[in-house]
Amino acid sequence: MNSKFIEAIKQSGYIHRPLELNEEHSLESKQNNHTVLEEKCLFDSEHFNHSDWTRQGVCDLRMLPSQELQLSSPSLMPNWPEGAPEDGDYVNFGTANLVKRFARENWENFNRITLEVFPNFTGVPNAYIMLRFKNQGVIQVPDIYHREGYHGINLKNHEWNTVHLEIQGLPRDAITELSIGYYLVGKERTTGDELELRLRKVKLEKVEEYEISKGWLPKPNDIIYSHSGYSLSGIKTAFASQLPAERFQVKHAETNEIAYTGDIDQMETDLGKFHIMDFSKFDQEGRYYLQVGALTSDPFTIGSSEDIWHASIWKSLNFIFCERCGYPVPGIHGSCHADIVAQHEGTILSFNGGWHDAGDVSQQLIQTAEVTLSLFEMAEKVKLIDKNLYLRLLEEGEWGLDFMLKTRFGDGFRATSAGITRWTDGRIGNMDDAEARVHNQAYENFYCAGIEAYISSQLADNPALSNRLHQIAKEDFQFAITEFEQHGFEQKPIFWEHTYQTSESLYMATASWAASMLYRITKDEWYALKAAEFIAYVQDCQELEGVVLDNNSTLSGFFYRHPNKQVVQHFNHQAREHLYMLALIAVHETQNDHPRAESWLQSIQAYGQYLKDLATYTLPYPMISSGIYHIEENLDEKSFNYQHILTDHRAREDYQHQLKHGVKLNDSYYLRKFPVWFSFRGNNAIILSTGKAASLAATYLQDRTLKEIAEGQLQWIVGKNPFGQSLMYGEGYRYAQQYSVMSGEMTGEIPVGIQTFGNEDEPYWPQFNNATYKEVWTGNAGKWLSIIADLYTMDI
Repeated sequence: MNSKFIEAIKQSGYIHRPLELNEEHSLESKQNNHTVLEEKCLFDSEHFNHSDWTRQGVCDLRMLPSQELQLSSPSLMPNWPEGAPEDGDYVNFGTANLVKRFARENWENFNRITLEVFPNFTGVPNAYIMLRFKNQGVIQVPDIYHREGYHGINLKNHEWNTVHLEIQGLPRDAITELSIGYYLVGKERTTGDELELRLRKVKLEKVEEYEISKGWLPKPNDIIYSHSGYSLSGIKTAFASQLPAERFQVKHAETNEIAYTGDIDQMETDLGKFHIMDFSKFDQEGRYYLQVGALTSDPFTIGSSEDIWHASIWKSLNFIFCERCGYPVPGIHGSCHADIVAQHEGTILSFNGGWHDAGDVSQQLIQTAEVTLSLFEMAEKVKLIDKNLYLRLLEEGEWGLDFMLKTRFGDGFRATSAGITRWTDGRIGNMDDAEARVHNQAYENFYCAGIEAYISSQLADNPALSNRLHQIAKEDFQFAITEFEQHGFEQKPIFWEHTYQTSESLYMATASWAASMLYRITKDEWYALKAAEFIAYVQDCQELEGVVLDNNSTLSGFFYRHPNKQVVQHFNHQAREHLYMLALIAVHETQNDHPRAESWLQSIQAYGQYLKDLATYTLPYPMISSGIYHIEENLDEKSFNYQHILTDHRAREDYQHQLKHGVKLNDSYYLRKFPVWFSFRGNNAIILSTGKAASLAATYLQDRTLKEIAEGQLQWIVGKNPFGQSLMYGEGYRYAQQYSVMSGEMTGEIPVGIQTFGNEDEPYWPQFNNATYKEVWTGNAGKWLSIIADLYTMDI
């Protein structure tokens, strides 16, 4: 880490205050310097027509003497909007919008819209507005899932903001409406009674420089590389779709001296033609940049995993801290959500604590539990490397653990989730409250028991807490066994729960891992028997014979949802692919003398080979493909409905269309690079979970290729993607604003991830900032840490 960043960590009190945002390298900062070739005014003081604009929602609209439009509204309403759930689940208090309508205007000659706005949101943690577009042309906007045509913007409060939005990829041949407004998200401790938004300019622009938003081929002369850097002994490549020379140089960032020179090779795949710069042979630690002719990259690091990824651990920790619920995070919010309550057997608890799960500040027990596990996992790996980081990771992990214990009623029931999407006043009993869901779910208790057992083994310095967790883990495992024996797999929560998509095979993998964790700390053979029993079910769900492809090769090692092997295990939003490897490795490690131990090792090896096979379909990119799909999976209505929520009958037809955009393997199977998905899109959680599976297998099998696959998922996120953008805010370069409605941008935030357009199977990443793909997600930070924890101890 450089000295400037080390000083920033110290200045933050080792992150008891959020790290300052580095906006210098953001995508938005670069837009200010773009060359405008043509423009068309839609509204300003000289082209003012009050009647062109109308108000919509809970608001008043008036013209100011300065000929600016002012939208105003109360910050809080005494009732929910019409049609909202009566219990206040996943609702706010409405919207306030300025609306301008058009007679099917064609905007295709312009590729950017710019506006000047002034938010006067007194005491609001994040001044956030939303642009909405309607197009009635060849492609209608918004789409059927209301994802396209929406753009959220985090503003600087109490000052004029110039906002640029690239619309190059927006269907705009027949624009009929533009709206500018904001959500009424309730009152935080410091929020005033009124909200005001002023508008003084809107214009369309044609700019010379613009970003691509779709496809595998980068812009000409864009160098695609890992912004964070490369492992000293690993594969080191960068590439482009077009370059101005035939040779490249690696130069020292500080001195500009040439450190390495190489030839630029050509690679042609079904993704396109690429110019490849391979400097894997170069093995000197330091900070470097690439140069091709007059074209240069920004600096990156070559070194150990610690050299490359250590700063991102602090940044991820910063993001997790900023998402604390029930804690006054300086500059973001006060002690929040004390009036989100859970009731059980005549008792009531405040369901705050842990971390908000996403940009909408909702709360999920399992999300917090998984992040807690990752923090303890990472802490153990840096214990001898960075004492300050070790202690701070422990502290944050203990914050999450406290929430896990707090929401446990002690009889099998747990408070599991709450849809919030608003600030609340902290006073229990009035209308802005919400009630958390309370369940006695076997799956949650299995998973939590495993996490509790693992953490118990990491608390040697706190024997009292370790011993208590030891006992709690045993109790929760028994609660899970009791419920599972009574209800089996049919005990499902509602689909807002983050465990709703869990398949039978993943369920058993989770239960087996939990049993192995308990066996490790108790040495009780009963847990060993359960771990082996459950993993046998998982193995029955694994494809080991192999699917024969049209090229006469076979693809095997993947898992089905059920032993009938009709529906392959996929993830399209939530992702826990790594639990298969976690379970198989744990049972093999703790019972390596078991009669089935060799078969467990073979299952790990087979899955590792599957990952290697998948990785070939997206070269030269490191992003691993989603996987193999059977053409009739959409006919399994029960499974399909678990996997794809908030869809209608069109989804089953679209399933076939999406497969046809993938790679045909044989008459029955296709491979998709991105998942089959519908209303919920974005694949960071998916590739990070698969990356964790790769890092686990790599560590256990001492396999360098699997290590490269694991690290490659991190590299994809920090710039080695077609758009040359880092998806982690504050790490690398050209990171863009993300969908963090309530809290604003936070250093280290990672969104749900790159999506696809419609039924296509190529990356789609417009500047448009909307859920779900741009929504910041705490779970992704946990998965990021979990992969790095493996890389830190991998000496292969």
